[in-house]
Amino acid sequence: MRHQYMLANEPCHDCIIHWCCEPCALCEEYRELRNRGFDMYLGWNGNMARQNHGVVVITPIAPAEMKR
Repeated sequence: MRHQYMLANEPCHDCIIHWCCEPCALCEEYRELRNRGFDMYLGWNGNMARQNHGVVVITPIAPAEMKR
């Protein structure tokens, strides 16, 4: 999320924040998404449909293992 929205690495790296205080890190991510217009009650697909003006984009799912 930090890379996608070009957020600064402050006060420290994400892995340290998640390791020391997981609830704090999740609350920070929740607030960031909410401030950017996401509605958590819609879920991922609902937010993607709303951002794409109702057009649902289906991404292909790769098979579990590849065979030659």
